[in-house]
Amino acid sequence: MIPDYLKFIRIQDKKILPFLFVVVFIMIGFYWKNNGYKFNQNDTYYLSGIIGILFFNSIYELKAFWAYKCVTKAIDFSFFSGSKLSKTEASFSHPFLASILFTVVFWLIIWSSFLVHPAIYVLIPLLAISPIFIYGVFRNLRTSYIKQVATAAVEKVKYKHLYRYIFAYLLLGVALNLLTISPLKHEADFSQQAGVFSARVVVSMFIACCIVLTMNLLFTRLSKRYIFLGRLFLKEIDFYFSVSLPWPAFYDQPFWLRILLLLLIEFVWIIFVSMLLAWSGWQIWFEIYFLICFLPCIGFNYLHVYALWHRDFLMACDMYFRWGTIDKQTHLW
Repeated sequence: MIPDYLKFIRIQDKKILPFLFVVVFIMIGFYWKNNGYKFNQNDTYYLSGIIGILFFNSIYELKAFWAYKCVTKAIDFSFFSGSKLSKTEASFSHPFLASILFTVVFWLIIWSSFLVHPAIYVLIPLLAISPIFIYGVFRNLRTSYIKQVATAAVEKVKYKHLYRYIFAYLLLGVALNLLTISPLKHEADFSQQAGVFSARVVVSMFIACCIVLTMNLLFTRLSKRYIFLGRLFLKEIDFYFSVSLPWPAFYDQPFWLRILLLLLIEFVWIIFVSMLLAWSGWQIWFEIYFLICFLPCIGFNYLHVYALWHRDFLMACDMYFRWGTIDKQTHLW
């Protein structure tokens, strides 16, 4: 029996809300730890930026997911019979605009909290409110995206190549990483007063890069096959979206060996960058220093994500053709 929409989202929401709590706790917790276990009013920009990126990631592919559900008739959508999408709703539900507005409103909430309460009492309400606030807006936007699926009309392919799709993903990931590690510039272990080419700074930067890479790899485990299937149904991508892997020899090696090689390259790279900066006498921001040191990990993450999403895309293509066959047989019945 096909579940109706209301029953399905009740089950889905029981999974989404705990997931949001876990993700927000991890990211805000890392920022809090990197900031010396304290918050102040200057952190409002960083905190709102972190929550804003998390919110954008949670809604950006919603339309594609519900396109997959609608086309495959996995859910009874009679709940939306007669519902129309207004131009205002369509405009404000755009992922970029919705995320910007969300970030601004959330910044006002955090900023107001620091005015009313001491900084020490802001953490617990922030951790409690953030996931619920994301979920509340997410729940409202979900209905808008479902309405958009019925009227979706794509005149040309939206995403021509998988590497562009991954670049956008990595760009957001790097922005989130920089916001999270930014407070480390005040830590003694990352102080450049003794020079960037010191054992303490090099080892601390290596450990920071390893931790950030681990977090990035954990979040790549979420499958994209249903998202890609939805985008195929919406004609936002075609079957040339990902033809082959960029560096086949890289994937011939086992994962543990790739990680060991990366760690070796990463450590040597940090030493080289630190030595170059010490020799040149350049003074750069901590965030730029971290970003340069993190480049090998970004390259590894790109290749790793490409392999995972290439496989998910091939599975989506297979499901697309299978659904076409099933749909034709259903019409014959």
